[in-house]
Amino acid sequence: MKPLWLLVLLPAGLAADAVSVGVRGGVPLRNALDAEGRFKSVPRRHTFGPTVEVHLPAGLSISADALFRRVQVETGGQTSSANSWDFPVMLRKRFGFGPARPFLGGGLVFNHLGGLVTQGPREFVRSTTNGLVFGAGVELRAPKVRISPELRYSHRNNDRLLSAVGGLLRSNRDQIDFLVGLTF
Repeated sequence: MKPLWLLVLLPAGLAADAVSVGVRGGVPLRNALDAEGRFKSVPRRHTFGPTVEVHLPAGLSISADALFRRVQVETGGQTSSANSWDFPVMLRKRFGFGPARPFLGGGLVFNHLGGLVTQGPREFVRSTTNGLVFGAGVELRAPKVRISPELRYSHRNNDRLLSAVGGLLRSNRDQIDFLVGLTF
């Protein structure tokens, strides 16, 4: 009987203030690829996408993003590029009270590489990978909006490139991004 009551009361707990939706965007502080010799990584200076956050008691929340970035590599005048999607799911803890609240977070990140356009050799071979993600920032609350600048570190468990190119081209398994979230 208790689980049935929980199901009935759950929507009441997810009131308008308990769920935030918005956008998150920023800049990577490291290139997605390390290239040497005949390979050249073309840096892309933005990442962006939608975000949702469920606020829990005691300053906790669960956030999920879908962050897009373009990756590209050139070799001998030929170009290979792909769309990279990061799907981080994080547990966050906010500290203090008031309009500016620092937070820490951690969780899992899933990455999908799709939309491969190649005019040269196929360097990208692994379309999915996963790993850990950690973040720290400050949530600034204003009427009707939350602004959350943060530094986010992601570590992927696998390289997604061919090892046949002699180690001249590697994906950076460790990513650092500066992001700003706007949620309502």
